[in-house]
Amino acid sequence: MINDPRHIALNVLISWEKASHTLDKSLEDFSNEISSLSKKDRNLCNTIIFGTLRHRKSIDWIIQKFSNIVLEKIKILPLYLLRIALFQIIYLDRIPVFAAIDTTVNISKKMAGKKTAGFINAVLRNAAENHLTVQLPDKNKQTSKFISINYSLPLWLSKKWVKKFGFESTCSLCKQINTIPQITLRTNTLKIDRQSLFDQLSKIVKHIKQTEFASHGISFSSPSIPIQEFESFQLGWFQIQDEAAQIVTQLLSPKPGEKILDACAGFGGKTGHIAQMMDNKGIVIAADLENNKLESLQTDAKRLGIDIIQTKPVNLLKTTIKDFDDYFDRVLIDAPCTGLGVLRRNPDTKWKRSKNDIERLSGKQKKMLNAAANLVKPDGILVYSVCSCEIEENEKVIYTFLKKRKDFSIDKHFQSDNYSIIKDRLITKEGFLKTYPDTNNMDGFFAVRLKRKSKFI
Repeated sequence: MINDPRHIALNVLISWEKASHTLDKSLEDFSNEISSLSKKDRNLCNTIIFGTLRHRKSIDWIIQKFSNIVLEKIKILPLYLLRIALFQIIYLDRIPVFAAIDTTVNISKKMAGKKTAGFINAVLRNAAENHLTVQLPDKNKQTSKFISINYSLPLWLSKKWVKKFGFESTCSLCKQINTIPQITLRTNTLKIDRQSLFDQLSKIVKHIKQTEFASHGISFSSPSIPIQEFESFQLGWFQIQDEAAQIVTQLLSPKPGEKILDACAGFGGKTGHIAQMMDNKGIVIAADLENNKLESLQTDAKRLGIDIIQTKPVNLLKTTIKDFDDYFDRVLIDAPCTGLGVLRRNPDTKWKRSKNDIERLSGKQKKMLNAAANLVKPDGILVYSVCSCEIEENEKVIYTFLKKRKDFSIDKHFQSDNYSIIKDRLITKEGFLKTYPDTNNMDGFFAVRLKRKSKFI
């Protein structure tokens, strides 16, 4: 088994690059190798993987300035060796330059031969000595290219955001996206209150604070041991969940004794929160296409002490009310989306998304929202959410839906802890929940609460 953090990071990144799956899947595939490392090396490995992807465009700009081979013609192995080494040289002060170069060259000799190692050695030594002299596109011209190179964003997305948010706001957003987010969790109030959990965690983490908007959230950094090894985790006192995702469930406002559908449950972060807000009384149906996710959801529910969740592997687009016993009091549809609101946590997403994905997924979201709406009872509540700030996946989906479905309207009134602060600072006058990494220090989310009329055909 490989026991070098740089070598493992290289294998993870190449595996991800070649596959169609997410970085999380590649990390899972190499979990044994990563877990075998010391804590220090494990942290370095993860830092290299995520940092290389966060800053890939900026690193590639440097590579191109010092390589005699155009970037598009550099093979995947030497390209990622260069990216990993330059990430360490440029962004990690604690890594000596000679160590980053020597380790990379040695790996290259073993995996690609002396000729490739010589090319890598030449590029890295030249770049290490001269990278500070490389000129970026002129910031004063306020171009999308400057943002793309300086903040490491695909050019198509940089152009889109500048058009929507303006140059300065896009710079602010991108700067925040490239930071390492704090870990955020949701207190499982079925077992413990937030203050008691806060006091317990304070002993083993740093920079801990209670979330401002989500009433059960706690954020922190630098845990002394892996989170899965926390006694409080093993006792089921919390779930890892970003503050924005917690607010979505507060918007749904589930009540004890109700029958609720989580139509795209995934691994069940919001499902667990729904059951928790119901005081573990009633019925929650967790539906998803992928049965392995539902199995993981049930395992986590057991850890949390929740027994009202029933899983159902279904394709929402092929589902009707006949597949269930009755209509639901509330339905949550956390629809598949581009994930462009969570680039802080998933920097790999920006390199495998395209403009066409936004339109493609928007079409799917409209169909799924309509299908979910058919399962809501009269006077029932439907919440649509996505972890994306793109208008095609947000307002346009809702306005298309409301134009077609006269039996639904936006419901701006809901009962929840912190209702006033959420309503005043996170919900627009139209009734849309919108969060952003730079202005709210949480994931980028969009959600809206819809109510079905008391009578419908």
